Amino acid sequence: MSVTRDQLSRSVESVIAETIRIRRYLHEHPELSGAEQQTALLVAGECRKLGLEVKEGIGGFGLLATLNIGAEKPWLAFRADMDALPIKDGKQLPYSSRVEGVSHSCGHDAHTAVLLGAAKVICSLKEHLNYNIAFVFQPAEETCEGAAAMLREHLFGTLNPQQIYAMHVFPYLPAGSIGMRRGAMCAAADMFDVEIMGRGGHAARPHECIDVILIASHVIQALHHIVSRKVNPLHPAVLTIGQIQGGYAGNVIPDRVQFTGTIRSLHPESHEEIRAMMDRIIRQTSDAWGATARFTLKQATPVLINDSSLLAQAVDIITESTSGIDLIDLPDPSMGGEDFAEFMRDIPGCLFRLGTGGGPETRYPLHHPSFDIDESSMRSGIAAFAALALNQ
Repeated sequence: MSVTRDQLSRSVESVIAETIRIRRYLHEHPELSGAEQQTALLVAGECRKLGLEVKEGIGGFGLLATLNIGAEKPWLAFRADMDALPIKDGKQLPYSSRVEGVSHSCGHDAHTAVLLGAAKVICSLKEHLNYNIAFVFQPAEETCEGAAAMLREHLFGTLNPQQIYAMHVFPYLPAGSIGMRRGAMCAAADMFDVEIMGRGGHAARPHECIDVILIASHVIQALHHIVSRKVNPLHPAVLTIGQIQGGYAGNVIPDRVQFTGTIRSLHPESHEEIRAMMDRIIRQTSDAWGATARFTLKQATPVLINDSSLLAQAVDIITESTSGIDLIDLPDPSMGGEDFAEFMRDIPGCLFRLGTGGGPETRYPLHHPSFDIDESSMRSGIAAFAALALNQ
């Protein structure tokens, strides 16, 4: 028997205050990728209060909480990420980050709180379930390492989920709305590191040196031309260098320089072309100036492609089971990467966008120091997850 709109609404309303409290606590106490120890302890404690079976320390500080209603029942999974970013919180609010230089500027605190809220609703109405439920709390999404690490450690074991869902906050949509998209939702994403090694010396005698600052400037400019000149213009791609380090003083030519960045694309062939071009440009440009270079690519997350049949089913379930949630068809994919795609290599699934934009203070973009959400939006996230668990 399905849960009615009124039943679901009442249950969501009963957990929203605690969900907001947890979200604010996590916002005050952010932890970087791979260091989510206290966050994971809080999540594990909340899940055990619900009577869920909890396995901790999966792929780092990841954990799996399960609600088993019957050995013969199939499994359905939900995932939330828990890590924060190395960004100083620019807000002046009672729940602003207390950790210097670290903040939840991508909303993973909300993801964790929403999934905990949904777990409470689902457990309170579990007599309506036709599925066993797996709640996945993932570390290290921002470094694109957490999902793969959990899967390498056999996250699901013999559970074999038939469906998996996740949600990401989105300040560009009205608070409480949910963005849906058929097909590609997020780009493939690589992180990369480059180190160029030359010969340092006095700034007044550059002819005696191999100037890695100069060489890096040539390499960086050439890399930025790859997308515009070597990638099919109908295949969206992005190459961004976000950090550069080198030098000791204005009158010293250093012996090495390092920079890091990311490449994103929606087409596998374009991704491979970018990788190959980067390797040639970095190596050949450095060699031409007498320097040596080291180029390291970190594992890509694949393109995230929503399962079309599950998406259509989700639209029907959320429409019929909830009220006041505006479902918005997103015309374009995001060039942001999302390692939830790792789970979707073997499990059909969908990623949704949870609209969190209210007034101007909640419309800062993701990864902005002043990023925040309209907390009323979490009702829709909880309701959508709960509806998908309870009404199919």
